[in-house]
Amino acid sequence: MRRGGWMGETLKADPEWISGLGNYVLALNGSAWKAVNLVGAHAQSTGEFKGLMSGLKGPVDTLHGATRTRIEKVPIALQGTSVNLKQAAWDYTTVDHDAALGIKHTRMQTYNSNPFIPPIEVLSGRAPNPVISYEEVDDVPGTRAYPSPREVEVAPPPAQSVDWRAVIDGAAGWLSDADGAIEDLTGWSPIKAALDPVAGNWMELKRIGQTYGKTGSAFDIIAGDLSTGHREVDDHWNGRAAQAYTGYTTDMVRGLNWEGSVGRLLDRGLALAADQLQKAAQEIIRLVKEGLGRLVKVDNVTDVLKLVSKWVPYVGTAAAIEQVRGLLTDVWNATKVLLDEIRRGVEALKTFIAFCQDPIGFATGKAEGKVKEELKPFTDALDKVEGRVQLGYDIGTATQLDRPGRRPSDAYDPGQGAVLREDGQ
Repeated sequence: MRRGGWMGETLKADPEWISGLGNYVLALNGSAWKAVNLVGAHAQSTGEFKGLMSGLKGPVDTLHGATRTRIEKVPIALQGTSVNLKQAAWDYTTVDHDAALGIKHTRMQTYNSNPFIPPIEVLSGRAPNPVISYEEVDDVPGTRAYPSPREVEVAPPPAQSVDWRAVIDGAAGWLSDADGAIEDLTGWSPIKAALDPVAGNWMELKRIGQTYGKTGSAFDIIAGDLSTGHREVDDHWNGRAAQAYTGYTTDMVRGLNWEGSVGRLLDRGLALAADQLQKAAQEIIRLVKEGLGRLVKVDNVTDVLKLVSKWVPYVGTAAAIEQVRGLLTDVWNATKVLLDEIRRGVEALKTFIAFCQDPIGFATGKAEGKVKEELKPFTDALDKVEGRVQLGYDIGTATQLDRPGRRPSDAYDPGQGAVLREDGQ
């Protein structure tokens, strides 16, 4: 099963090793389902997407659906590959090219994933059918045991909310109580107004990013284990069917590594957007504190509570609010550069998300250089964070569009009858 020099490769097939490979690939199918289910259940938006974050809600949810649709083909293909390998192993146990022993040793199994759903609910179309059917093939005598696949880490990242009190206290100390006093007296919160552009729950971006990062790492592990299985069988299987499996595995591994790199880039990109929003919020709060301090001439919350109660009745509620509104205009002008940087970052992230949703469609009609050019604002932003070696690898892998383009969507097919026994070309 060598990747080069296949001319004249003579058929060799050890059924017990090929059957063992089928069991090994079936175990990888289980790991792949764990990764798919992680994305399916935890990559959609659930928290508040407000302010500058609001532009990301639609792309994030569209990405969730597109990614699940794409990656759920992996475990299905691996399960079918496992069945076909084990059937081929049985067929190799006989010299009769038409025996089809593999089919004779295959049974259809069923599993009820939710026995609490009444059958009438399924028949009436009110509930999906919980009964899953799948093929199971007997082991050939002496089936070899392969090393156990590695575990994939798919614990969902916890949902978190921004602790605004901690953010305000960390940046401004007494400002939270001062803002509360102003809101009690005027019915209007200068802090809430000032923070409106960054008011979303940026921790949600980090959670979703971590979900994609974990999923990508899981697919990298599966890819590595798939290569391990290939190496295990390599000395025990030659010929045309073996060469086809080599090509199948190579394309699958490269495609899974693409998922790994894209997952890490999404993790970095969403975390960077969250960090930028937090940084902007802290800067806005600092500027509001300085402005209010000048307006009421105080340096601590005790003075604020005393003077604000005198200040509002003295100048009038409307006039007081106008003074604070003028302060907020100064704050927005001072943070314009920072907010514009976030807007550009959000747009760059949306472009990368569009690429991840449908890389082939994104690149249709574009030269490879054009694709990289469109993604450059995103990749340049990430270049400022740590881990540049891994980042360079991931960007290079993500932009190799033959990886997702050639990744198999269907099971490996070794062929039947005489095809199984053909020498390599």
